[in-house]
Amino acid sequence: MAAVLQFMDSNTRAAAFEHIYAKLDKRRSPIDLNTLKICIRLLPPVSGDKSATLPFEYIRLRDLLLHCIPYEPNESEHLYLLAELCVSNAHLADIIFERVTRLAGGAKQNVLSEDRWVDPGFTPPKEVCLHHFQALLRFLRSSYWLPPDSLHYVTPEVLNLLLSCVGIDVFDDDAHDTLSALLSLLNKPEVVVVNDGMLPDDWLSVDRGINASTLSNRIIDDALFVRFEQLPSQYFSGNAAKVYRTWFQWMTHAAKNRIPIKALHTPFYWSILRTGLVTGFADQRKYCLGILRSSLLIPQQPIDLPQMTLDIERRLDFMAQYGKYATLFEIIVLDRYPNQVQACLPDLTTLLGPASLISAHWSTALLSAALNPKVQDGIRKLVGNWYLNHVIKEQGSIHAHMDFLVEGFLPWATQGSLLTGSLVTSRAGTNCIHGAALADAVSKFIITKHTDADGQQVILKVLTFILDTEGKIFAPSVLYLLQGLLKGLEALDLKLGAAEFDLILRVSYLPALPEIGTDLCSTYSAQLSSYVDPHLLSPEDVPGYTAIMARLETLKQGRPADIKDAGSPLSSGKIQNDATSLQEFNNNLEESQYKMVQDENFVYACNELVSILENTGSESTLPSDLLKTLDSLWEEADRQEFPRPVVLALTPAFFHPTCAHACSREYTEGERPNKMDELVTLLSDALIHLQTLTQGRPYILSVLATTIRKACFSNPEIIGILPLGASLLQLMNNPPVPKKEFLFEVAAAQELQRHIPQRDYTAYYGLREWHGYAAFIDLLNRIPDAQLFVAKELMDQLLRPWQAQKAPIPIISKWKNVLQLQAMLLLTEACVNDENANSYLDGFMHALDLEQWPRYRYLLEWNIARIYYRFPAKTDRILVDLAKLDENSPAHIASLIKLGVLCAPFLNSEDFALKLMIRLIPLSASPKVQVRHEAHWSFPTLFELSDERKWTSITENPAFGALNEHVRSLDKFNTPPSSIRTLKLDAVRDYTITNIFQGRYLSVETPELERVAHSDFVQLYQNDTTLLPGPAILTARVPLGPPISSTHLPSPSPESNPKTAHTTESQNPTPTFSQTKSGFDIATLLPASGPPSNQNHRPTPIILIASLIDNPTNLGGLSRIAESFGLAALYISDLAKTAHKDFKATSVTSEKHLPIRELKVAGVPDFVVECKRQGYEVVGIEQTDRSGVLGEGEGTLPRKCVLVLGSERGGISKEVLAVLDRCVEIRTVGVTRSLNVQTAGGIAVYEWWREWGGKA
Repeated sequence: MAAVLQFMDSNTRAAAFEHIYAKLDKRRSPIDLNTLKICIRLLPPVSGDKSATLPFEYIRLRDLLLHCIPYEPNESEHLYLLAELCVSNAHLADIIFERVTRLAGGAKQNVLSEDRWVDPGFTPPKEVCLHHFQALLRFLRSSYWLPPDSLHYVTPEVLNLLLSCVGIDVFDDDAHDTLSALLSLLNKPEVVVVNDGMLPDDWLSVDRGINASTLSNRIIDDALFVRFEQLPSQYFSGNAAKVYRTWFQWMTHAAKNRIPIKALHTPFYWSILRTGLVTGFADQRKYCLGILRSSLLIPQQPIDLPQMTLDIERRLDFMAQYGKYATLFEIIVLDRYPNQVQACLPDLTTLLGPASLISAHWSTALLSAALNPKVQDGIRKLVGNWYLNHVIKEQGSIHAHMDFLVEGFLPWATQGSLLTGSLVTSRAGTNCIHGAALADAVSKFIITKHTDADGQQVILKVLTFILDTEGKIFAPSVLYLLQGLLKGLEALDLKLGAAEFDLILRVSYLPALPEIGTDLCSTYSAQLSSYVDPHLLSPEDVPGYTAIMARLETLKQGRPADIKDAGSPLSSGKIQNDATSLQEFNNNLEESQYKMVQDENFVYACNELVSILENTGSESTLPSDLLKTLDSLWEEADRQEFPRPVVLALTPAFFHPTCAHACSREYTEGERPNKMDELVTLLSDALIHLQTLTQGRPYILSVLATTIRKACFSNPEIIGILPLGASLLQLMNNPPVPKKEFLFEVAAAQELQRHIPQRDYTAYYGLREWHGYAAFIDLLNRIPDAQLFVAKELMDQLLRPWQAQKAPIPIISKWKNVLQLQAMLLLTEACVNDENANSYLDGFMHALDLEQWPRYRYLLEWNIARIYYRFPAKTDRILVDLAKLDENSPAHIASLIKLGVLCAPFLNSEDFALKLMIRLIPLSASPKVQVRHEAHWSFPTLFELSDERKWTSITENPAFGALNEHVRSLDKFNTPPSSIRTLKLDAVRDYTITNIFQGRYLSVETPELERVAHSDFVQLYQNDTTLLPGPAILTARVPLGPPISSTHLPSPSPESNPKTAHTTESQNPTPTFSQTKSGFDIATLLPASGPPSNQNHRPTPIILIASLIDNPTNLGGLSRIAESFGLAALYISDLAKTAHKDFKATSVTSEKHLPIRELKVAGVPDFVVECKRQGYEVVGIEQTDRSGVLGEGEGTLPRKCVLVLGSERGGISKEVLAVLDRCVEIRTVGVTRSLNVQTAGGIAVYEWWREWGGKA
């Protein structure tokens, strides 16, 4: 073309231009770039005089292009090539981009203010103006992607236009994208400009090497931040990644060229930067970290602001600490791998410790981002617990953390899951570890404040936080916050003012707290009120103060509010307490129209009824009168839906011994059977209903069990009359367990008792539930022979589901529990006889054959051993079964061995022991670990028994003696038992109530809930001496036994220790290497430049062919490798494999970021040949007779490479080998000569990077 043009005269050139221009004008959009290129080349030449008028052809072509640009396809590559053609002629470029700037400015004004379009007489709709504006900015942006030695149009007007569009919704994205492209261009050296005559002198520098004007490095200043200050704060929160990208590029350029930025010395700058760091997504936060780093490089004067301090004399120290800060932010907030977060917490302690240079503005930014609800709970818990520990141990200053306390920390720390998850309950007490730590942390904020005003501010903010939640806070957390405030005040004796006092009164009336929680809240509020400064305020004059103090006095003096004293008022006056008989009670009931038992009078009526029953005796009590009274009470209780005070008062009245005696007397004498049936039915229904209520309200269990037990002891016949067996079965199958909500009440009662001693758990709920378990268990242990049918029926119902199981069974089943087996173990004494012993043995052995859970197996074996103890003649079954079993049932063999060892002491049979020892010899060499281990453990035990009993046929046998010495020398025999299987059990001596329900087997391995203890039975028996006459106490079958030694009780686990629960770091906070996963480099945050085709170009010119591979796991691993190293593409035989679960397990979503294409096996040879035509060299990873060694000589991989991997079994097929350029193999030195295919692929790709990764 150039050769042709030089021979054209001006007329010919003009004619050619007109012809080409007509073609261009006819087609319009999209512009034919080849035609445009010719048209530009045909433009008439222009003299070097910049003041000369341009020929009209330039104006015509400019106007045509400007008309077409808004309608060009929105394709980055097309616009880039269009811009490249436009700047190929300097004069054309100047007038085009000058006009683009003007038109864009006019379009912006029209959109915002509806002013007319810049061309007279033409006012397009706002939508059209907006479209034109966006198209013009896209075109301008494309011109900034051109190489720096191309011509560029950069003026103050362009920069001002772009900055003015920032923050305006319809323009914002395009403005930031164009600014980003411009800043990327400015980051390059020697940017040539086309419009040097329009630029200020300080914007220009002359490049004498290319004889052109270039932009200086100092064209930016504070203009971006002047614009930022005009925008609302909401603009910088949320997803504002483009905002911070522009900011990052701006500051990177300023830092690189030492451009002073005045905004660095303003609080506004650091505040909005912190906002972006706390509220943004990953990319935005990365930009913020980059901005933070660049911002520290620029200042030449110290920064001393609440949000940031910088001593320029110690700039390197500040840079080092903020660099570490960025790393920790990456690990904790961006990566979020729990193990890495856990490992970096010591570094966080050091970084934010006393020697920290990190401003609290930034330390709380990290913590706020980490505790954001969008972060997974595990990470939030790690960081939150670390901060609790940091505050409580005063490991660093928290003076400036007040805003973070209420905005970031308390919303996390008051979550219900944290409080309920850290509840630790035992017989010694119930504690909420997290709640206690929260209270300590809040108190530390008060104690460590510099002034009284600071402490008052903490109290004000915490109380305001509670009220601002408007009840949407986990109620028990309020108590721990108040506890923390009170502890802080007690430590400092701080005085409060009117504002704090008003909030305290409002908090004291918060709803949603249960009874004890409400009383504790009132107590805290009253005690907090006592710190009001009397010189500033007279509390007595404030409405509400008198009420709260009166409530405190009531709590100190009386019983719970719902327990009415005698003489409780009725609507018609006071109850006349003159009823001496049941008939008089019923008369009073009718006279009061049943108001005597309604609402708050119910408890008093029940107490009066109990008093009447105690004094009148059972013989003079008519069932008809009793039925009438109890029926009215039951109807009222049902109407009130059985609240706590009603249930606690109702139960002793319903199951009073007199009521039980009335049932049993009528049952035996047969008098008035209809009334008797009604009374029995009422009491039966009441028993079942109350037992059901214990499921959610375990406090009912103690009063129900103790009352029923007393009634049964006084009238044993009632055991067979009432559905006691069904009630006990319900108890064993569904043991009442306190719910988390109730445990907070228990914890609140403990704390309330500390302030008001008489306000303990018993004052509200009576005895704890374990006293109920003790009463029912003792009743089972004492059932008279005449009522044994109830015990046998219970035993059968408990065993039936265990006996009905079919293999295979799950390890854990919801219907199973330890209490069922404990109850059956207790009942074996009463229920098993010679007639049914074999049946029970079969049932228990069947359950044992199938059972896998060690604790259940232990109790099943004990049950069987007890039956053998009572019927020793049946122990031959053990040896017979042991001889018949093969080693395909190792668990059963191990159980038979243990049963034999359990039975040997009480059988006292040398013959039995000898036969068992003979069986143990081969079993000690069994290939089954469980069998071998049980035989080893049992052999010395039997040998020791033989030595004690002088059984010489065993002790003098040299084989037995040698094996005994060998096993005793093993470490496992001499170490303390660490599992239930290795616990020693004496089936006779250990058979006590205490060992059954509190034995060590409950604490070994996974601890089991201890439902009842030796002390509960002792207390129960002590109460019997005062509540029951001696003859009424039935005989126990199983002795209580001595208490469990404290040395045998389990040690508290670290998780249940309040002192260690929130220690989430090493005791030695020495910084170590911090492992990161995202691995971003701040330099990589700068947007890519150049043609759009290059901006998304993958960095590694390797095509990986894995079509011969079938295994989805290997393909997933190769996907991860290919994406991590930036390969151009991965080819597999079937894209459906990317959806396979095994592929996804190893790909970790890499397939979403990597081109994966389908290439069938049959098409591999043709594809390889086509790659060769495109300049690729094709290399196979395969061991052949001509393979080079990877990385050595001929084994060096080419830069533009196709790597072919073979199948897992057959390698690369001969059809594919035939079209490869060469093969390489990986040198190995071990015996195994082959590697897994994804491992081999990873090594090959890494070798390519080692050779070519750093080369252009």
